[in-house]
Amino acid sequence: MKFIHMADVHLGIQPDKGKPWSEAREQEIKETFVRVIEDAEARQIDLLLIAGDLFHMPPSEGMLRDVDYMLSKLTNTKTIIIAGNHDYMKPDSPMANYQFSSKTICLSADKISNVYMKDINTCVTGFSYNSKENREDIIDHIKPAKQGAFNILLAHGGDANHLPFSKKTLRETNFDYVALGHIHKPEIIKENQVIMCGSLEPIDYTDTGARGYIFGEVVDGIVKTQFIPIAKRTYMNLLINIKPDHSPAMILDLVDRQIRNLGEDNIYRILVKGHNHNHDVFDFTSLTNKYNIYEVVTEDSRDEYDINKIYQENQDNLIGKFVNQLSDNYYNDEVYKKAINYGLDVLLKTAQ
Repeated sequence: MKFIHMADVHLGIQPDKGKPWSEAREQEIKETFVRVIEDAEARQIDLLLIAGDLFHMPPSEGMLRDVDYMLSKLTNTKTIIIAGNHDYMKPDSPMANYQFSSKTICLSADKISNVYMKDINTCVTGFSYNSKENREDIIDHIKPAKQGAFNILLAHGGDANHLPFSKKTLRETNFDYVALGHIHKPEIIKENQVIMCGSLEPIDYTDTGARGYIFGEVVDGIVKTQFIPIAKRTYMNLLINIKPDHSPAMILDLVDRQIRNLGEDNIYRILVKGHNHNHDVFDFTSLTNKYNIYEVVTEDSRDEYDINKIYQENQDNLIGKFVNQLSDNYYNDEVYKKAINYGLDVLLKTAQ
């Protein structure tokens, strides 16, 4: 049995509203979703799992018809969808009442439900959101529904306001595969078994690193998964350390070369640290007119990081451990605050 697991497509969103590339990004996100469908057809996937927030808002009937048409091109694939906190499904909504012509099922929002597919001996269990938030720890308590089948849990959550769960509990799950959505950064919670696939495309400047979907194959009950990067663009932080002998022209040339090497289609935040002998003000206008530069942040104007949010999303990795060690003094000691900000500049830049 072969499957694709994706989430957080956010069809209908215009990322970075007001930026020159914003409208193009809306179309690119749709094109990337189509590319996944084309990949599924080329691989003759048995099952397409969409773990919430396929749409950026509760979809209209027209939006549903559009997606239904795309999914109808899959000749060998069944699609199982859950609604997430962005495209939540109220009882009277178009999503709750839409009849798909493609081989697509959207799981109910009023109760935990499951779909058993006899031809691939696979059972998918999950449920959709019916509001923007759900603070119940339901995920930790859901059990596989079909003994003797390959059991998949399809869920959308991972923070305090959206189906909080214990990673430890999920690592001990009896489900054969747990397909998670909501957190935009991909994470393997348990290799080949419990995976947060991340968003299909990056949505804002905090979504640094690769984005894509999970391809999985089950052979004799053994699951093997692979992350497939597919996003058209990446958000990247460029940390520029200005030395005393650096001139404005040298810095502009340095940034220009880095952007050309890393990819001119990507979207950049330039993080400027330090100053030269003349304390020059560095003007990046020529580069912002040439490339996709979200903002230029200098050492003195840098916004504070939301360290609580960063810690919640990174408790089990190096970023979370770094914040945890220094965060007690973040708001009352400028030295600690600078240390965390500079450290996060580097860690978030290199996070994959």
